[in-house]
Parts: sequence; C-alpha cells; structure tokens
Amino acid sequence: MAPSVSKTLESAASRCGCGTDELKRFSQHLHALPASRAARINPYEFADQAGIGRDQSIDLFVHCAKLGLFDLEWGMVCPLCGVIVRSVATIDRVAEDSVHCCICNKDTESVLDDTIEVSFAYSQAGATFDLHGDYDAYQDYFTSSSHPYGEQLRRYRDSHTIADIMVGPDGRADLPVNLQTGETYRLLCLDTHSGAEICVDENDRKAEAGGGPQLSLSDAGFSEAAVCLPPGASTLALTNQTDQTVWIRALRIDLEQIKAIINAGGTRYGPRLTGKHLLNNQAFRDCFALHELAPDLKLKLRNLTLLFTDLKGSTALYDREGDLAAYRLVQDHFAALKKAVSTNSGAVIKTMGDAVMAAFPNGESGTAAAIAMMVAMQEVAKGRKQGDVGLKVGLHSGPALAINSGNSVDYFGQTVNIAARVQGLADAGDICVTGSLNDEDGIPALLARSGYQGHSEVATLKGVTAAERVYRYRGAHRQF
Repeated sequence: MAPSVSKTLESAASRCGCGTDELKRFSQHLHALPASRAARINPYEFADQAGIGRDQSIDLFVHCAKLGLFDLEWGMVCPLCGVIVRSVATIDRVAEDSVHCCICNKDTESVLDDTIEVSFAYSQAGATFDLHGDYDAYQDYFTSSSHPYGEQLRRYRDSHTIADIMVGPDGRADLPVNLQTGETYRLLCLDTHSGAEICVDENDRKAEAGGGPQLSLSDAGFSEAAVCLPPGASTLALTNQTDQTVWIRALRIDLEQIKAIINAGGTRYGPRLTGKHLLNNQAFRDCFALHELAPDLKLKLRNLTLLFTDLKGSTALYDREGDLAAYRLVQDHFAALKKAVSTNSGAVIKTMGDAVMAAFPNGESGTAAAIAMMVAMQEVAKGRKQGDVGLKVGLHSGPALAINSGNSVDYFGQTVNIAARVQGLADAGDICVTGSLNDEDGIPALLARSGYQGHSEVATLKGVTAAERVYRYRGAHRQF
C-alpha cells in the first residue's frame, strides 16, 4: 500500500484509538479489495470480512474520510428491488420525502433508518474500475449489497432481459427488440437511474417502415416516459446525450414472479450502515461540521432512542466549593458521559448547562450507555459525601425528525419531549425508561444483570396528552 495511504490510516487509527492488530487487518483487507468492490464499500460487511469490530471499523472509515482517503456516499435504496436510486455526497442532498425507482416504477419513502444507506468509496493507486466492463460488477455497484433478495432479483433481471446495449458519450445506437403481445416491458438505465415503458401496439407499424420511435437519454432521464412499438422484431433508436458511457437494457416485467420472489425471501437486511446509525456515531459528529446544511432540513426516522441526563446537586456544588472545583467536576462528568455514549454506538447531540442529550440507533445501546454512565459517575464522584452530586437519566424510543439546528443535526418531535420529561422524573442514581422502551426484548434483562431493579408507575408528562407508563430502575447499591 502506498506510503501516503499507510500514513493516513495510521493517523486515523491514532485519532480513534484503533489498535495495531485491528489497523493491520483493516489495511490488508482494504488493499485486497477488487476495484469494483472498493468503489462502494459496505463498512459493516467490510468489518466482518476483515475480522474487526463494526464500531471500530466505522470510526476508522469516518476519520479516513475526514482525511480524504475515502469519499462518503449517502445512497437512497429502493426497498422493493434493492437498487440504489440516488447517491449523494452530503446529507443535505438526501431527499426529504420520497424518490422514484425507475426499476419498479414506484415512489419510495426517504427514511434514515430504512431506505438510506451509507457507503465509502476508495480509489486504489494504479487500479482502475471499468464500470461497464462487466455486467455483474455493474449491477453490484448499483445495488445494495445488504438487500434481502438481491441475488434472486438479479437472476430474474438476467433471465428477463430481451436486449441491452452500451452507448458512449453523445453516441447513437439502435436497440433491436422482439416484443410479444400481452407482455409488459421497460427500458432501463442504471447509470442515470432512468426508465421508460415500452408499449406493445398491434396497430403501430411505423417501426416496420423505418419510422420507429427515437429516444434520447439525458442526465434527467429518457426524453419520453413511454414509447409504442409493434409486436415482433423492431428497432428502437437511442441517443445518449450525457457525458458518460451508459448501459441501456430492455426488460420484460413479470409482476407475479417478482411478488413470488419477495414473498419467498426474507425481509431482514444484511449488515449495513444506515443513515440513522451514522448520524448517531460520535466520530462522524466530531469530524464533520454540518453548519452548511439546508436551513429547512427535515429527514424522517421511524425509531430512535433518545437519552437525557441531568447532574443533580451541581448548583449547590458551585456555591459550596467555588467555580473552579465545580467546573472541573462538571467537565469530568461530561467526558465520562461522552465516552459511555460513544462506546455504546451513540452520539452526544448537545449539552445544555450540565445536562446531556444523546441518541442511539436502538434501545439496547441506549440502556447500556445509561448503565455505563452510572458506573463512570462512581469514579467522578469518588471521595464525595453521598448526596453531594448525582446523575439522573431518562430514555424513550420513537419516531423523530432530523433537523438543522444551525450548526449540527438535531432531533425534533414528541419522542424528544417525552424523553426529556422522563428524565425529569428521575432521582439521583435512577434510570427511568418509558413503557414502550421497556417492552423491547432484552432491556429489563440487561438492567437486571447490572444490578438494577425496576418498578412501574403511571406519570402525567407536561405537554403529553396521554398518561405514560414509566419504569424506574435503581441499582442495588446506589452510589449517590
């Protein structure tokens, strides 16, 4: 591997605390990737194949992207066919509502935890990736590697292709097709993610007389949404108006077979880094300034775990011990909490006075972080009288909006409000969670294994119409 690449990897590793053995495995696997795979790397799949932890892998990819070794890509994936409908370099260019999949001819909702995947592109020195040199590699590049039935749909597309052709920049070509009455066909181009319907019209004989339809392809798509051709053999004239080589394919559509593939296959995605996971990665939030986001940014999340803390007794501490001593303790407490968050796949969203708001991709990670915070606070408060200072924690999961808060991505919605209110119910040493979070598999057991016992209560939260069932967990040996 080139010296500059090695130095970049070493620099990134030192910034995120990556060990020598992990860095070596990361570097070796990166060097061994074929150019087609390096062009769009699934970092979770990469980590599993390299034999390193996924969180460590993400931190390395993020720091390397900050240093310019990788390009970060946000891909909008069609959940039906797995095709990457659109890929952008920054989060503010991610579609807020929906994007149209030309393969399925359907709109798909843009959701950070479902349809937005993040990948990293790496250009190896001396290696070239001819996107159009191999159709399998071409399809891989434009398809999510984690899609649950991607391989079945690939075989379907291969067996139902009736014609395909490559057209160079500003080039022209004739696509010969043989159409059957009663069948449905689509013309597709993955390079520009464009599609057009091919209608079979028995009354249309212009193609036989040499006056068949002509279609042009620009970056915005095909010039017509649909073209008509007669049954049997005919020709479609194509003009490529883009500045890149494109691959155009005519595909027979069999909806019943597509439904059968989907019904027979699983619905669970393979390992993948979703937009939600990256937004809640501490390294990403530390590395990338987001102040240039669109001012009205609003991206949806189906489910997000939010954690709020408060440091009880800090005001009295300033009065009792003076500003300097109190300030040092508050900063030590912030450092301990941030470490507990990042170690458990979360990110600190913001601090408010001596309080913290953090976000996690799931309830188990958030709960594990809350437990780690309590353990860390034992060291922070070591040597102090019981009751001098203590940590209060509240958690809740639910849908949210990712918004532009002026200099970073923040979260908005009732889930945020409830999580903050639940923290307000906690006493020093308490971890309070809502009923919906407590119902998640593994949450009560995780707390029990750490010595916490819980009881439920019904609470009325300010700004929330319905009463909320809250579970208050307290450690067997409270440290505050």
